[in-house]
Amino acid sequence: MRWLQRAWESITEPRHLKVAYLAIYSVVLATGVATLLDPPRSIEGQLGAVLTVVWSVFLIVGGFGGMLTVLPGWWWAERLSIILALGGVTIYGTVVISLHLTAEGSRLTQLGMIALAVSTFVVRWVLIRTYSFEPRRG
Repeated sequence: MRWLQRAWESITEPRHLKVAYLAIYSVVLATGVATLLDPPRSIEGQLGAVLTVVWSVFLIVGGFGGMLTVLPGWWWAERLSIILALGGVTIYGTVVISLHLTAEGSRLTQLGMIALAVSTFVVRWVLIRTYSFEPRRG
């Protein structure tokens, strides 16, 4: 358990926020892998196979990059991860809007959840926009 204590203390403050974003990036990565392996048919039908792979790769690389960069505070690289993750979410959102306008049924719930996902990354961008690296506190 001592190693766990050291690992926790090696994360600069605010630790809880960074661990929360680590979990968020993990979900993005897992979603990208799931999308690559078994994409939603309604979305794949609209995007086609190539754009579905692009969508998945944006999520995979954005999630993995975010996981690697959030704890050490490599904000320049984390911002790139945010852009990639938002790119994946934007592709998904664009298709959902298209389906809402052209297909039967409402997609407003999906659009609301997409807006929540976007807001998570916008908040993180606002928090880290100032520097390339996290300023260390003594």
